[in-house]
Amino acid sequence: MLGAWSRARYMRRPLLAMFASALPVAVTRAQPAASAIPHAPTRSITRDEAIAIAVATSTRHTIARSDSAAAAAQLRGARQYENPMLSSSYTGAAPQVHVLVDIPVDWPGQRTPRIDAARAQLKAAVVRLDLADGLVAFDTDTSYTRAQVLLAQSRLYATTARDADTLVTLARVRRDAGDASDLDVELATLAAGQSANGATTAMASAATALLRVQLLMGLSVDSLQITLADTIVLTAERVLSAMAVPRTISSGQPLPVAAAVLDVRAAQEQAALERRRRFAAPTVTLGVEAINPGGPGGPLPVVGVNIPLPLVNRNRAVTARADADLQRLRAVLAQALLEQQINVSIAEREAVAARTRAERSLQLVASAERISALSLLAYREGAATLMTALEAQRAARDTRAQALEDLATLQIADRLWQWLLLRTPTQR
Repeated sequence: MLGAWSRARYMRRPLLAMFASALPVAVTRAQPAASAIPHAPTRSITRDEAIAIAVATSTRHTIARSDSAAAAAQLRGARQYENPMLSSSYTGAAPQVHVLVDIPVDWPGQRTPRIDAARAQLKAAVVRLDLADGLVAFDTDTSYTRAQVLLAQSRLYATTARDADTLVTLARVRRDAGDASDLDVELATLAAGQSANGATTAMASAATALLRVQLLMGLSVDSLQITLADTIVLTAERVLSAMAVPRTISSGQPLPVAAAVLDVRAAQEQAALERRRRFAAPTVTLGVEAINPGGPGGPLPVVGVNIPLPLVNRNRAVTARADADLQRLRAVLAQALLEQQINVSIAEREAVAARTRAERSLQLVASAERISALSLLAYREGAATLMTALEAQRAARDTRAQALEDLATLQIADRLWQWLLLRTPTQR
C-alpha cells in the first residue's frame, strides 16, 4: 500500500542502523563491572540490543503505530464505495408493491481528493512513527553512551583509590625509615579516603545510568539486571578518525519537515474536497413496482436520480474550518523548516567544538599520566614531596575523567548531527 513509503524500505534500516551501528568512539569488550556497580549484573546488553528492545517496548512507539494503523484504516475508508440502500413498501393504491434500491454516487472530482488526503495522512503517520522510533533510539543511544562513560569513570576512580592506598603504604614505609613524617601519612590517608568516597559516588552514578537504560528497555528498575557489553577506551586514533568522516546529505526531506509537508498536502486535498462538497453526493434509484390491478400486467421498472439542492447548507462552515487548518499547518511547516536549519547549524557547531575538546583532552591524558608516574617515582626516591605526588595523581585522574566526558559529548553530538541530516527518500 505504501510503496516507496514502506517502513521497511525507507526508514527502518537507515534509522535504526545509524543508532545500532558500532560506536565511532573506540570500544572494547567490557571487563566484569562488579566493582563499579553495587549489584552483580545478570545480562550483558549490546547497544544494538538495547535500542531494539527500547523501540519495541516504548509507549511512544505503540501510540505512533496505532496512529499509523488508524490512518491506514482511514485510507481504506476513503477508497470504499457506500453500500446501496434497499427499500420496499406496500400501498393500497395501484401499483401496490414498490421495491427500490438507492445507489450513492460520487460527484466527479470528489473521490480523488478524498483518497489523496487520506493517503497523505497515512504517509505523515508513517513518518511520525519513524520519528517516534528515532527519538526513542536516540534517547537510548545517548543513555547507553552516558552509562558507558560513568562505568569507565567508576573504574577509573576505583583504580585511583587503590593507588591512593598504595601511596599510604609507601608513606608509612618512609616514615618508619625516617624519611617522612606523620603529617605525610595523615595527608596520604586523607587523600585515600577522599578517593574512596569518589569511587563510591562514581559507582552510584554508574548504577543510576544503568537503571536509566533498563527503564528505556522496559525492564524493572528494582535492581540492576544488565551490564554493558562495550566500554569506551581512550584511543585517540580510532576516535578522531571515525569522527572525521564527512557528512553526506541524501536527497529527500528531513523527517520533521517531511511530516509537516505531508500534513500540508493532506490539508490542501481536504480543503479542495470540502469546496466540492457544496453539492452533496447524489443517489441513483433503481427498482420495480408490481401488482397493478386494472393496469398493465407485470412489474414496472423505476429509474430515478436524487440530487440534493444546496439551498440552505452549502458546506461553508466545514470549508472555512478546512481552510483554517491549512493555514495553521502551513505555519507549522514554516516553523519546522526554520527549526531544522537552526538545529542543524547548532549541531554542526557543537560537534566541531566537541571534537576539538576531545582532541585536546586525549593529548592531555598521556601528559598527565607521565607526570603522575614520575611524581610517584620521585616521591619514592625522596626527590619530591608527598603533596606533589598527590596533586599529580589527582590531576591525572581528573584529566582522564574529563577525557571520557569529552568523548561522550563528541559521541552524542555526532549522533545528533547524523540524526538531523537523516532524510526520507525522494518521493515518487
